[in-house]
Amino acid sequence: MKIGLFGGTFNPVHRGHLLLAEGAQRALGLDRLLWVVSGIPPHKVPDPLIAPEHRYEMVRLAVAGQARFEPSRIEMDQPGPSYTIDTVRRLQAGPPGRAAEWFLLVGSDSAGELPTWKSFESLKAMVQIVVIPRPDLPGAQAPAGVRTIAVTTLPISSSQIRQRVREGLPIEELVPEAVARYIAARGLYREVAG
Repeated sequence: MKIGLFGGTFNPVHRGHLLLAEGAQRALGLDRLLWVVSGIPPHKVPDPLIAPEHRYEMVRLAVAGQARFEPSRIEMDQPGPSYTIDTVRRLQAGPPGRAAEWFLLVGSDSAGELPTWKSFESLKAMVQIVVIPRPDLPGAQAPAGVRTIAVTTLPISSSQIRQRVREGLPIEELVPEAVARYIAARGLYREVAG
């Protein structure tokens, strides 16, 4: 079994995330792709970072009906910062464990930071790290032992969507319809943090 891990704040999840995930799933032949919603990310904290429950619910809505995609609360339900190595260890401790072939999807904007991640060398031994170039951001070269694949993505960013919401502009073309409705119904991203 091939299992992919696609982690992020998903603040909010958008069509670019979905297109990237679909392309990676096909290119890598993944049987399952876990969308790991971070609780407290150690490397970056978007402004404003809304509650994990909202971000998880938006991911759940975005991937509904896609059998190979599954939202995961594993990082949300842990106290403190979410480190990828700890998440992978917890996942591999359960079924199907280390018998599965594990893939970690990472955007090219994070490629240069990979060597600074907690226990990076151990992480490389446990999962195949796959960097996916983003068309809207230049990325650093991937470190040795890290694979790069090209999949179709869209030049959409979560920060762009948050800004549009604050400005009262439509976001329906950037996020799935159910996500746009969720954001509007709960008044998310309307105020600037400060």
